[in-house]
Amino acid sequence: MSFRAIIGQEKAINILLKSFKEDKVSPSYIFVGSEGVGKKITAIEFAKIINCLNLNNNLEVCDTCSICNKINKQCYPDLKIIESIKGSIKIEQIRELRREINLKPFESRKKIYIIDNSEEMTLEASNCLLKTIEEPPYYAIIILICSKIDPILPTIVSRCQIVNFGLISSYKIKEFLLNNNKNLEKEKAEIISRLAQGSIGSALKLLSDKEYFIRREEVLDDLSAVSPGEYGDDIFAKVEKMVSEIDRIKEILEMIKLWYRDILIIKNTGDQKYIANCDKLAILDEKSQIYSQEILIDILDYLEQIEEYLIKNVNTRLILERLYIKMVGVEYCLK
Repeated sequence: MSFRAIIGQEKAINILLKSFKEDKVSPSYIFVGSEGVGKKITAIEFAKIINCLNLNNNLEVCDTCSICNKINKQCYPDLKIIESIKGSIKIEQIRELRREINLKPFESRKKIYIIDNSEEMTLEASNCLLKTIEEPPYYAIIILICSKIDPILPTIVSRCQIVNFGLISSYKIKEFLLNNNKNLEKEKAEIISRLAQGSIGSALKLLSDKEYFIRREEVLDDLSAVSPGEYGDDIFAKVEKMVSEIDRIKEILEMIKLWYRDILIIKNTGDQKYIANCDKLAILDEKSQIYSQEILIDILDYLEQIEEYLIKNVNTRLILERLYIKMVGVEYCLK
């Protein structure tokens, strides 16, 4: 693989290539962007560029030397990837990094440490890492990968070069899917590219999950039956059904979020270009005429809050009951 194979991140890649070409590689980077847009792959390819034994004049790796081969096989001693354990990166992991980083590279110019999901570092781990980032060895590069930069200590952020990774257009995702899956129908590629919301990683997950579209159809059928001001005694039964599927609650909430987002877009603009559920345009248009903008914004705002509630282990049933009450507009009917 090479930088050329990374889709839609030309700006980020050009920043890295320019720094390498000018011999201004930073000792620490933060790669920030949504999940599945190519941050981790870019970090690994950057490690290959820095250490490849046969780099050509166009700054392309050979992918055949001993270093490239070891990185591709994930057995390269001078490249370490640190990942979260049970939702957090702990101080013991960073202490191990600090012990290892004091040893010079085994067989390359630079030792490279990639900390994936770095926003999940505990405060203790962050403070421990700060000491190394303040005074890094000349032969070491640390790359932090995150979806959100806010949780990372400002003192760490100020000492890193930030490289932003943007969302990938649905057109490029669709093109990628069709070029790499010859039996994939264009209509399905179109739907997946829209549902992926700018993430090739998400698109590949949707493509490989054979049951996803069955589950999606069931959720969207339920949402299609929901209208503001129309509710009965089955509200809590529907909530109970959602609670029983707690193992995939994040997936269900994302489907709900895209559903109401699509309705709001159609209501405000009538533009179908950015609709995720592009195979449901008729029912979305119908819903846009009966939902008020106030209710739609309230639902979407609450869905954003739910993500924080789930992290804090707030009672799931109560969260979903309130969501469903908002979806059927009970609060507005009582005003």
